[in-house]
Amino acid sequence: MKLFRARARRQSTRRFDPLDASGSVAGPRGWRFNDLATEVLYTAEVEALAILEVAIRPGFETITEILIATIEVPDGAIAGLDDIGFELPPNWDVRPAADDSRRIARRFLDAIASRPPDARPAGLRVPSVLSGSDFNVLLDPSRKSEFRAKLTGRIPFGNLRATGS
Repeated sequence: MKLFRARARRQSTRRFDPLDASGSVAGPRGWRFNDLATEVLYTAEVEALAILEVAIRPGFETITEILIATIEVPDGAIAGLDDIGFELPPNWDVRPAADDSRRIARRFLDAIASRPPDARPAGLRVPSVLSGSDFNVLLDPSRKSEFRAKLTGRIPFGNLRATGS
């Protein structure tokens, strides 16, 4: 299965490693589906959604370009919420993200840890807050040796912000 991951590049941005999950424990409280103690690789099933997820974050005006990577994961390695027996909390899509939605990644990683290795999904498919028809996939970073990743695109971002008269 092919997934997409995007990253904002600014003047001082270090190299983009699509399999580095350390950025998911940044920010004041984590991100939508993880807290500061739970690293996870945020990806999207659709390239445009991966780009949008980056472009809407605070500080977009400092982005010089968006880097896009594809991540190949083994077929059948992604579980849905029903497969794990999860329901999202009713407030999973509020802004800012609620604390109970930030526990989803930890619940996922804890739930699969007790499964035999050959029955352990590598990722969890979750709905996007930005698109009612698209999905993000939270990948378990401890499984990154099973993924193939490569940089596949660069989008100059400055000209997307520019307005003409």
